[in-house]
Amino acid sequence: MRAGVREQTPRERVAIAAPDISVFVPENAVLNKQMSVDLENDGVDEIVVAYAIPDESNRYSIATRVRILKYRSRSGWSVAFEDLGTVDNGGGPSDAITIEKVTSSSGKDGVVVALRNSGAGTAIEWHLLAAARNRIIKLNAMRVKAKVLKDRGYWDGGYNGVSTDGDLVIESLPGYSTHTARCCPDRPPLEIRLRFTGTSLTLDSVKEVLPFTPQKY
Repeated sequence: MRAGVREQTPRERVAIAAPDISVFVPENAVLNKQMSVDLENDGVDEIVVAYAIPDESNRYSIATRVRILKYRSRSGWSVAFEDLGTVDNGGGPSDAITIEKVTSSSGKDGVVVALRNSGAGTAIEWHLLAAARNRIIKLNAMRVKAKVLKDRGYWDGGYNGVSTDGDLVIESLPGYSTHTARCCPDRPPLEIRLRFTGTSLTLDSVKEVLPFTPQKY
């Protein structure tokens, strides 16, 4: 346990019969992932489903959805929150969205939502869903990333990746100097690590991934 961080005792789990997911996912959608999370660390899991819906008039345009289902004793399972998005993705709906879980030191879970745009290269947009003050909020680290890149003279040319490890969200990016061609990174890749506190994202560390050999244009 890190110094200065108070670890909470895990709550006793409450067993509830899982919902019929087909009720909450449209027939024309592709279900990308389903998982259980405890957003409030109250011992009662929410169910999170991520799915994608292709646009019949545009094969590359895909609508993405994340639904957080919550159980209430009087009404049963219902949609407590819905996160909407759109991507351009030549790989189809199965490649458009994914979700991963992070768990803060206080025991609260968060949901990392990663949206993949692809065509002339790929780029992942991501944000995190968490519970705060009895509601679900969306946390975005774009400003933090922009400052990291600006301070080091890098720019965001896509081809990034996003992963999770405990309470960390880790974004890996190729090393592009300003105006560098996207084919040929000329600087070491960066690994930006952000820590999920339960209600916010804070910068944990930034490091260059070495060794590195520049690619010639």
